[in-house]
Amino acid sequence: MMRHAILTTTLLLAAVTATGCGSGNERAKDGMDASADGAPRRTVRVSAQPHLSQAPMMIAAAEGFFRDEGLDIEFVPAMRAQETLVALVTGDLDVRPGPMSAGFLSAIAQKAPIRAVADAGYLAKDGCTYFAIMLRNGLDTAGSPPIKRMHTSQDGVSRFIVEQLLRQRRISLTDIESMSVPEAVMTGSLQSGAIDAISATEPAISRLSGVSRPWLAGQSVTPDQQWGVIAFSERLLTKDREDGMRFMRAYRRGVAQLLQGRTPRNIEILSKGTSDPAEVIRDACWPSFKTDSRINWPSVERFQVWARANKLMELGVTESQVWDSTFLVATDSAAASRK
Repeated sequence: MMRHAILTTTLLLAAVTATGCGSGNERAKDGMDASADGAPRRTVRVSAQPHLSQAPMMIAAAEGFFRDEGLDIEFVPAMRAQETLVALVTGDLDVRPGPMSAGFLSAIAQKAPIRAVADAGYLAKDGCTYFAIMLRNGLDTAGSPPIKRMHTSQDGVSRFIVEQLLRQRRISLTDIESMSVPEAVMTGSLQSGAIDAISATEPAISRLSGVSRPWLAGQSVTPDQQWGVIAFSERLLTKDREDGMRFMRAYRRGVAQLLQGRTPRNIEILSKGTSDPAEVIRDACWPSFKTDSRINWPSVERFQVWARANKLMELGVTESQVWDSTFLVATDSAAASRK
C-alpha cells in the first residue's frame, strides 16, 4: 500500500509540474452547431464508468440536458482511477466524477488546480446497501471468516470503509492480501477461489449475487459518508467558467430526474448506461444524492484523518482548499425553478 501511495504521489507531482508547461487546458474547442441561446457549442471531456454513481450524468446525456446548455460531452471510458486523476490535473479531462481518494486530496495539497464542485453520491444512513463486502460462496458469514485475498481500493474511500467493517469482526486488513481485480474477471475469481472477498458497489453487487453473498454493509459503519464528488479541471474552474456553469446546470437536472425514483425512463437510461438488464437496475440499490448537491465535509475530514494515519497522505487539506461551491451557488435558482 505504501508503494502505491508513493507511486501515486510521484505521478501527481509530475502532472502538477506539467500543467505549467502547456497542457490539455488549450484543448477545448467550439463545435459546428449552436446551443439554444445561439452560443457556439463546446466540448467537455468527462471520465466515464458504467457505475450507478454516474447515473445523473447518464440521464443528463440521454435526455439532452447537456445539449440544451450548448455542450457536447465526450465520455472517456476505461481509465484507472490514478490515470483519470492525472488527466484531470493536466487538463486532458475536464470533469472527473468518482469516489473520494487520498490521491485526489493529495493532489490538491500539492497545489494541483482541481476542485470538488458537487456531490456524486453518499451512503445514506437509512438507505439501502450501495457498498458492501461480498464473500464468495462457501465462506461462513458468521464470526470472522478466513479471508486471505480480497479486492479493494488501495487509497480510496472504499478501503477506509472496509477497514472499519472488518474491525467489527476482529479482522485486520493488514493481514489480508488486497488487490485490484478487473470487473470482467470478478465472477471467475470468486468461483475459482482466487479471491475470497470483494468490496463492491451496485450494480456489481447484483451481478455477483450468484457466486457471492453480501456480508457487511458500508452505511452501517460510516452513515452519510461522502462517497464521490464531481471534480473540475483548471479550465472549467478559471478560463472557461461558463462551460462549468453550463455543465452544472445540466448535471443538476440529471440529479433531479434521478431523484424521481425508479421510473421506467430512468431504468431504461441506466440499463443502457451500465449495460445491465433492466430488471437488475430496477432491483439494485441506487446511491443517494443530495437534492442541493452539496458534500458532507465532516465525513471527508474523517476519511482524511484515516488516510494520514495510514501514511496515504503527507499533507492535510482544508475544506476551502478542496471545495468550490460557487458553481452550485450560481445554479441554485435554476435548480429550484425546475422542482
